[in-house]
Amino acid sequence: MFTPTRLFYAVRHKADAGLLAAAAAVATLFSATPFLIPVIAEEFGVTIARAGLMSTAQVGAFALTTFVAGRRLRTHRRYLVGGALASVALNLLSMVVPWFWLLMIVRALAGAAAGLLVWLSWANAMKSSGAMRNVAAVGPLTVFIAAPMLSFIADRGGADPVFAFIALAFVPPTLLRAVFSGFRPTRRKMSPAKSNVVLVLALGLNTLAGSALFIFAAAVGDSIGADPVLVSAAFSANALAGWFAARRPADDRPDGRWVFLMAACAAGVAFSGSVPIFFVALTLWGYGFWMSTPQMLRAIAAWSLVPEERVGDAQSTMAVGRALGPAVGSVLVKPDSFVAVGVFSVSGLILAGIIFHAVRWYRESHSPPDGVDRPQSEGR
Repeated sequence: MFTPTRLFYAVRHKADAGLLAAAAAVATLFSATPFLIPVIAEEFGVTIARAGLMSTAQVGAFALTTFVAGRRLRTHRRYLVGGALASVALNLLSMVVPWFWLLMIVRALAGAAAGLLVWLSWANAMKSSGAMRNVAAVGPLTVFIAAPMLSFIADRGGADPVFAFIALAFVPPTLLRAVFSGFRPTRRKMSPAKSNVVLVLALGLNTLAGSALFIFAAAVGDSIGADPVLVSAAFSANALAGWFAARRPADDRPDGRWVFLMAACAAGVAFSGSVPIFFVALTLWGYGFWMSTPQMLRAIAAWSLVPEERVGDAQSTMAVGRALGPAVGSVLVKPDSFVAVGVFSVSGLILAGIIFHAVRWYRESHSPPDGVDRPQSEGR
């Protein structure tokens, strides 16, 4: 019921199996959200828009945790095991809560535990391009495997078996190997690269604009008459395309062209009203996201004093975007109309792409700060 253990060993050239398992478990948690929102709305008697706030609570706590962890904690296996065990307990608890407001609190705590695991995974992965690619690739590969099962379970059994599925996904990180170097971030020696701050903020805008629409993609598919099986297949295709993209070596230079592809895909999802276009657009969206995001993280690492310097900042800002996006989308979504949220999503993605290109042009005529410790190349 979760990605097989052998999958993690198959892709673990430089990242430990326990960290890959943690990244996969978090990917499972977030990939379940689009399928949970309609089910939660029905079971608790709330609107789709209000049910979407569950994602806001979950990702908001995720963002806060990654931000604090990147400043206060030392990477250690006990945080990995503790975060994973807490995730198991909180997802099982989500099966029995009787009120929607209480579910929001439990999902927020689950998001906080997931944020700790993601920070641990990426803090180690930022030290080499091979490890970074492995951690990046596990997410979409897990979604490709899990999305059809999550869609089927939600359609046939409702929310409770989905939460049980997620809980099981967090068991492997407690059992598999993970070795940490004891890295503890320091804020007394921050790189003076202001362009990194711009990239971090642009990553937040990118995820905010994208998630505002993407979180309602299943509802969009339903509104245009797409079969639920086809919708789940579109999410799987999105993840598979993302896996191919994440396995490509990331450049050190920011590039906005893939974000422009995401904007075009968002337009196809929101405005086309065509099931084939919806399927193709959702698929290519995954490719664009996973081509752009690791590259932006790599570009940030390349101009940092140490590669893992701003990993907590970047993950936190992206998570803030993922938290605010559904909240904005919940306001803009109307019954059977996704035009307003589509306009917001497309406009925000285009702006993020322009910012990424602007930083690239800036860096072509400037040098990185003195003392920068660049990420190791694939061959080192």
